[in-house]
Amino acid sequence: MSILNEPTTTHTLAEARARLKADLARLRRRLRLQLALEVLAESAAVLAAAGAALVTIDRLLRPGLAARVALLGVATAAVVAFVVVRAVRRLRPAGLDELSLALTLDRHRPGLGQRVAEILQLPALLEDPRSTTSPAMVRLAVRQASEALDKSDWTRLWNPGRTIAYAALGGLAIIVPAAFATIDPESALLSFARWFRGSDERWPQATYLTVMNLDARGRLLAPRDERAMLEVRSDLPLIESQGDRWSVGGRGAPLLLRSKPRNPTDPEAVTVRERAAKGPARAATMTVTSPSHYQYEFPPSPTSSTFELFGGDDWLGPIPVERVDRPALAGTKVRVKEPGTVDPQFRDVDDSPSRLLFLPDSEVELSLEGTQDLSDAKLTVNPGPAPALKRTGPRTFATTWTLREAVTLEIVLTSSETGLTSKPSFISIGLLRDREPRVTLRSMGVGGRVTPVATIPLTLAATDDFGLAALRIQADRTLVTGDSDKPEQQTKRAPISIPFESDAARPTLDHQARHDVALQSDPPAVGTVLRFTAEADDRCARGVQTGRSSVLAFSVVSPDELFYEILIRQRAERAKFLTLLDATEKQAPALEGDVKAEEVVAIARAEQAAGRQLGQIAGRVADALQEMKLNQIGSPKSHRLLQDGVVDPLRALAAGPMPQLQSALQSLASANVLNGPVKDEARRRHAEVVTKMKQILEQMSQWESFVDVVNQVAEVIKMEQKVLQETEKARETRAQEVFDDKDKP
Repeated sequence: MSILNEPTTTHTLAEARARLKADLARLRRRLRLQLALEVLAESAAVLAAAGAALVTIDRLLRPGLAARVALLGVATAAVVAFVVVRAVRRLRPAGLDELSLALTLDRHRPGLGQRVAEILQLPALLEDPRSTTSPAMVRLAVRQASEALDKSDWTRLWNPGRTIAYAALGGLAIIVPAAFATIDPESALLSFARWFRGSDERWPQATYLTVMNLDARGRLLAPRDERAMLEVRSDLPLIESQGDRWSVGGRGAPLLLRSKPRNPTDPEAVTVRERAAKGPARAATMTVTSPSHYQYEFPPSPTSSTFELFGGDDWLGPIPVERVDRPALAGTKVRVKEPGTVDPQFRDVDDSPSRLLFLPDSEVELSLEGTQDLSDAKLTVNPGPAPALKRTGPRTFATTWTLREAVTLEIVLTSSETGLTSKPSFISIGLLRDREPRVTLRSMGVGGRVTPVATIPLTLAATDDFGLAALRIQADRTLVTGDSDKPEQQTKRAPISIPFESDAARPTLDHQARHDVALQSDPPAVGTVLRFTAEADDRCARGVQTGRSSVLAFSVVSPDELFYEILIRQRAERAKFLTLLDATEKQAPALEGDVKAEEVVAIARAEQAAGRQLGQIAGRVADALQEMKLNQIGSPKSHRLLQDGVVDPLRALAAGPMPQLQSALQSLASANVLNGPVKDEARRRHAEVVTKMKQILEQMSQWESFVDVVNQVAEVIKMEQKVLQETEKARETRAQEVFDDKDKP
């Protein structure tokens, strides 16, 4: 500012005032810049402090998006309010007029404001025509004030330390974010994305949990009303690269990370909290099965729910647990084409277990149908490899294979909608072995020794799984000839065909037939061994199979030898009958006197045993009679005497009097009084049985006497025939000698 040396005219006074105003304007502009600098520095510092606080809160507390939006709104409102208030207070001095500014400066330089006021206000008095002020005095005052201002450096009045402090504050507010972005750009970008772009990207953590077996929609599918297994891992098994990010799967929604964690930490415990639509929430701690592996079983439930996980510094959820129905085997259809069949088509088979039995080399067709649309069907065969399944519809699969051995099929279906597998279903297919026919051959009425003229009744029974084709009996005759040193064995075989009705549409599965072999048509020599074997052919598709029975062997003996053997057996039966008669007779005295109940019971038991023995004796005597008839031993009269005199009376006694005696004894044993009509009835029945047994014994003796007489007569006849033959032979020999003598010269 220049010094006013010019004369104090009105013109010079105006110039002084103009220069003063210019100096005040410059001072006001500088003041405004200072105040603006302070406002900007404070605003930058507040923004930097608020940003640092938000970043710190976000890093430590990790609020969600809604919380971050709320915090950002509150912080923005607080910063704006603070900046506005401070700016209003700071910028208010920048709008002062010249006098107000002079008064403000007067606080720092006393008297400065008075001089400024004199220069600005006194010249205006000279312009007012009504003013009585002396112009000389006005000019003198203005000049003195100007000279005083010229001597004072009042335009340079400033606080440089304040300016430097605020400039440093502003620079620090800019340097701190810049340094943060430079030193840790990933964190800076992450903070910006989380606060200003609404990103859910997380701060780096020490632990990252992964839920295994989630579907594409981030759900854990669980079978309805069954336990559901939750498996969690902390070793990042499902992390994968996506551009410049790393995606952590198995969390419902993928978690994007800016860098792959190098050494994830296993939490000491993982807490699961399940929430259902109805009922309270359940919380539990998962079980550590191995390092980085955790498991928990959700209890059975018919409804869906959600769960959350907390472990270490990680959390996730809610993840839905969707309860769905497992796929199941709705039905199976089995068709078969057996080997050897002329029908090229498969036939349907009832799927009951008893029906799933097929012949070897049968072609089996299996069709499976599920209760849901299926993505896959797995067939496991034990033993052997599994045939390939072919899809025939959204819910059906089919396969065909040749059955070589009995197998068990395990079927597991996979739902195309849920991915759940069904519980294993099992089907057992057995191998139906077409065994060779089972054949039995028995002889009835004859023993192991027969006469050359005997009739041997054979009974044949044959059974097969799928049908009989032919039946026959192989008859072998073996005769040993030559001396004892060099015996020769000659065997002749003659098959005997057994006819039976057979229909291809209805095969015969079992058949019984009787065939009598009459030896009289071709009597074998004494000493011949007869062997009979029954054979049967079946209708096996893989080739005819022949089944054979055990061998029945008979020795051919002379009639006298066999008759003597039968007679010995008859005498043994007569001895048994006699012993039985003696035991029965000894019971008579016990029934005559005063009888006791215990004695009656003992007699009743003895009679019961006697009845069984009597029936056995009758059966053996009847069998001996039948053997005599079949071997043509004895005369018809002897047969009739044995039948009428022994066999029929024995059977009549076992069927009539003997049971009546047992009934009478039981009545006597159970009676209150062991005398009277009941006792008389028992004695009468006992006497009747004894009488009948004596009569039968007499008939047995008569038959044996008759047989002895007949045998003696037959022996005499044989001797006479032998003498006659020897006489005839001697006569022929003498006659030959006579003729021979006449022929001599």
